[in-house]
Amino acid sequence: MRLGGKCSVCGIDDFRCLQIDHIHGGGSKEIRGFRDTYGYHVALLRLPENELRAKYQLLCANCNWIKRYEQNET
Repeated sequence: MRLGGKCSVCGIDDFRCLQIDHIHGGGSKEIRGFRDTYGYHVALLRLPENELRAKYQLLCANCNWIKRYEQNET
């Protein structure tokens, strides 16, 4: 629940559709720097609270795709 447990845009709290979003983009490039997604998630868990919230947010799948489209991240 370090990122609030709900979508930062619409507020949905169904964990089945929540995704970690890189606020400033660049997520695909960042993830490629890890051997696997497990290592990536462990690295996120080790981040200090203020750094985690400055770089990442929770979005539901719909809001994440809308953001990606509007910010030309697709």
